[in-house]
Amino acid sequence: MIPEVLQRILPAELLRALSFLRTDKLCELRLRSARPVVVQYNGTYAYLSPNGIAATDGNAIVLSAADIGGVMLRACEKSLYAVNDRICQGYLTLSGGVRIGIAGKTVFDGADIRTIKQFTALDIRIPHEVIGCADLVMPYVKKHRGYHSTLIVSPPGAGKTTLLRDMARIAASGAPICNVLIVDERDEIASVVEGIAALQIGKNADVISGCTKEYAFTRGMRALRPDIIVTDELCGAADFAAVRNAVAGGVNVFASVHAEDHAAVQQKDTFAVVRESKCFARYAEISDRNGPGTVEGIYDADFVPLYTRSDT
Repeated sequence: MIPEVLQRILPAELLRALSFLRTDKLCELRLRSARPVVVQYNGTYAYLSPNGIAATDGNAIVLSAADIGGVMLRACEKSLYAVNDRICQGYLTLSGGVRIGIAGKTVFDGADIRTIKQFTALDIRIPHEVIGCADLVMPYVKKHRGYHSTLIVSPPGAGKTTLLRDMARIAASGAPICNVLIVDERDEIASVVEGIAALQIGKNADVISGCTKEYAFTRGMRALRPDIIVTDELCGAADFAAVRNAVAGGVNVFASVHAEDHAAVQQKDTFAVVRESKCFARYAEISDRNGPGTVEGIYDADFVPLYTRSDT
């Protein structure tokens, strides 16, 4: 069944076309003004026609600029101003963890972004809970008492957030009790709506959302005393410094980073502070080779393999 949030915001033409698809295999909708609609379906990109998937764009659905604007207006419940802070960051998160990436005309006030208008494209990403998808990884992450700090290494779209959420759920549901703090910068891990997580994150998880990792790590460590902090998509020196400080303070971290594979983490200067400080004791490399969340390998702090996929 098409998620209720999509039924509320999408044009009828798109909803009719999507009714031909299995929504458990639908991960992404890319809407571009005066361009054919593209979907990520069952792990691959394809065009969307009135009758479902199409291999070519000849019969693909094409939306107008007005259609794109209408989707955005409905997504923010007819008040763009009310969510302008999120729009300025280039995305909007809806219930159930559905996230809309935004492209359009950026309006500046000096060095500050005032808003984005004249929307030209929307990337609607649909999360999927896969309960148990972390079962292979967690035995390598578990230690005698607690868990090792672990970095998920994944190219975009390979299921890192889904894996991270399930790792948080397992850690926050076991015995003895482990206090898990989810730093949900874009509301994708827990998708809190009116104070309640819409996705399964475990019995002993707390959520800080809608703020920078640097802010949430610092305040969360002081106020909530977590055993583990979980966060998605490390990017830039401030994020890596926040992780390093947390680990130095005795808090383990589950996090993810965009990289092609574990070799990229070893080679890129961006990851030097993580690599050299050895703040992550485990690295889990995933891909979408056999579908999103395919675990390619698990490595220790020195990148010695602990597990490698055997069907290569």
